[in-house]
Amino acid sequence: MIVLAGCGGGNKTKAQATPAKASSNADLRLPAHVPRRAHGAADRTSVHVIAKWLSRLRRGDEAGAARLWATGSKFQNATPVLTINSPIEKVAIQKALPCGARIKEAGGPAPFVVLVFVLTERRGGNCGTGVGHTARGAIRVAHGKIAEWYRLPDDPAQEQPNAVVTEGGAPA
Repeated sequence: MIVLAGCGGGNKTKAQATPAKASSNADLRLPAHVPRRAHGAADRTSVHVIAKWLSRLRRGDEAGAARLWATGSKFQNATPVLTINSPIEKVAIQKALPCGARIKEAGGPAPFVVLVFVLTERRGGNCGTGVGHTARGAIRVAHGKIAEWYRLPDDPAQEQPNAVVTEGGAPA
């Protein structure tokens, strides 16, 4: 069983925990092709798909959000890179994200959109103390679907993002 680390992060974080052995585990490092920083304009069509996905997720429409993911998409959230091959895996990814989010900033480089999200509550989730925090991500959209989703560290010089632990001790 793979447990996905939290989506929270950013400036307001109260408590952070680095994933076990993250600094020595190459499987948790971001793939080399994933941009760490935004530069240039974001592709508007890709941003539209991402905003649509986030809207469905905030409403608690996990099945609808999952339909915006491509079969064979890649996902990494303080985990090794996972390949999402089935409809049930697509829904599981949505359920594993405890927070909703809104796009705060979006930039290139293409084919990725590098984003800063502001975390929100969402139906069916439990964002806890993560609400209002920021998190960074790199998402690639292809043919109107999310093809790659990577949680970026708050500091672009880091190799892996930190997981946020809520006041109750659970990942955010």
